[in-house]
Amino acid sequence: MLRAGLFWKLILTFSLVIAFCLAFVGGYLVLRQRATTREQTEQQLAHLARVIDDRFAASMDDGARAGVVGRLGRLTESRITIIAADGTVVADSEGDPARMENHRFRPEVQGALNAGIGSSLRFSSTVREQFLYVAIRSTRREGWVVRVAMPYEQYERTVRASTNVLILGGGLAGILAILLAVFFTRRITRPLRAMRRNLQRMERGEFGVRLDPAGEDEIGLLARTLNRVQEQLEGTIQNLTNQRNQREVILASMAEGLLAVDADDRVLLINASARTLLGLDSQRAENRSLVETVRQPVFVDFVARVRQAEGPLTSELVLHDPHPRWLDLHGAPVHFAESERAGAVVVLNDVTRVRKLEKSRKDFVANVSHELKTPVTSIKGFLETLLEGGALRDPESAERFLRIITKQTDRLSAIIDDLLYLSRLEYEEQDIPRDSVSLAPLVENCVADFDHLARSRGIRLIARISEPLRISGDASLVTRALDNLIDNAIKYSTSGGAVEVSLSLQGAWVHLAVRDHGIGIPEEHLPRISERFYRVDTARSRDLGGTGLGLAIVKHVALVHRGSLHVESTPGEGSRFTLQFPELTNGARSGA
Repeated sequence: MLRAGLFWKLILTFSLVIAFCLAFVGGYLVLRQRATTREQTEQQLAHLARVIDDRFAASMDDGARAGVVGRLGRLTESRITIIAADGTVVADSEGDPARMENHRFRPEVQGALNAGIGSSLRFSSTVREQFLYVAIRSTRREGWVVRVAMPYEQYERTVRASTNVLILGGGLAGILAILLAVFFTRRITRPLRAMRRNLQRMERGEFGVRLDPAGEDEIGLLARTLNRVQEQLEGTIQNLTNQRNQREVILASMAEGLLAVDADDRVLLINASARTLLGLDSQRAENRSLVETVRQPVFVDFVARVRQAEGPLTSELVLHDPHPRWLDLHGAPVHFAESERAGAVVVLNDVTRVRKLEKSRKDFVANVSHELKTPVTSIKGFLETLLEGGALRDPESAERFLRIITKQTDRLSAIIDDLLYLSRLEYEEQDIPRDSVSLAPLVENCVADFDHLARSRGIRLIARISEPLRISGDASLVTRALDNLIDNAIKYSTSGGAVEVSLSLQGAWVHLAVRDHGIGIPEEHLPRISERFYRVDTARSRDLGGTGLGLAIVKHVALVHRGSLHVESTPGEGSRFTLQFPELTNGARSGA
């Protein structure tokens, strides 16, 4: 953003320059002020020392001199010391001269003896405090020195006071300079921000906004240039947008997938149908390599063959993601004016449903042929035995064969009946009666019908009804579906087990479930368990008398009632078949 960019860069630059200048100049002034303050202080102390030398140092005896020095020290808030030519302290305003050591070799004393005046900033061993000392050579007595000292803390207060004035003045000047920098920077960046906002509107497709080219400086000229460029871009973008919209509408309306690549195998165009058919994500595919975009070597190889072909090519692609899908591919080479090599255009058609229908038809024909051929072959074999093997003359064998023929005939009849029943469910779905069906008594009746069969096999049949529920549909169809589920549960349960039939409401759906604790169904068989004639254990299914169409009937009963069939199973633990129906919500639930 401009506000977070140029504005703050300029402010930061100005602030750094101002801070550097203030630091440099301020530091120099502070150092000069300290030096000046020390010079002035030393001059004042030297002046005081000369006054003492002229008036008191040489004209008094030792006792009077000590009293005067003490009073002057208190009045001037300084320490006054008079030192004889041999370095002995004659008088001192802060201590007893008799106890003080020889001062001849003190730095300030040496400076006074050599140059007439000397100064030193050091720690006093006599009063245990740091002082600024100034000493002068006496003009009244040869070799004497008059020294005046100011406590360092007093001297430092004077320095800090003058330094604070400089810092305060420098800070106010810096703040004023930064405020002026902000003001002038805003005058520069405000029109630039306006230009940025205008360009962002253009980026969003908002046309017709123009800049106000105030002023004749460089920024004003830039604003007028941007206005002219924007007018030209608006016309170009509008034309390109119209062309793009027309192309996208055409491509989006196509049920077939369309993909075009250039001579370098870069994707030029791909529509939504092609993305879906090839299983691509939503990321942009245009201008990317085909190998990078489509991870299907067979498809990439087909496109390469199309680019090298002299005419259209066709092929079929099978995808596994995770279920198989069949795509019919039609490709043709495309020659571009700027390249001698050809690109390619490929049209994709999803023929999965057609292939599945073909497979289902083949499987159905094979299965129904097998299922019908088994009882017919059995009947034919026993009839031939009766007619040609002399079994008719043995009443006992004849009766046994006839019973088997009757059983196989009944099985053949049951298969034909179930096929006709399935056909009616498929082709007369809209014509079934739609009444209010109370499921609680329907469940109780079905459980009662199978109770004797369950007891005979040592199986407990349990009904669990949480509340009276109703659906819209055909009671006879629901009864047949539930009968099939209960019958299967009893057949595939072991003695001592239990079959539970439950009725409950979950959300807006009625759940009618049958659970057994039998042998269960392996997971790989669950997706196909409701197909016609599909058997998990073929031999056992036929021994138990099933036609292979029971669960197909149950599934279609659920579908014609706008519901569904769900299967959950664990081998060795049992299975749960659940019919889901939409609840009848017109107030018919009460008192069913």
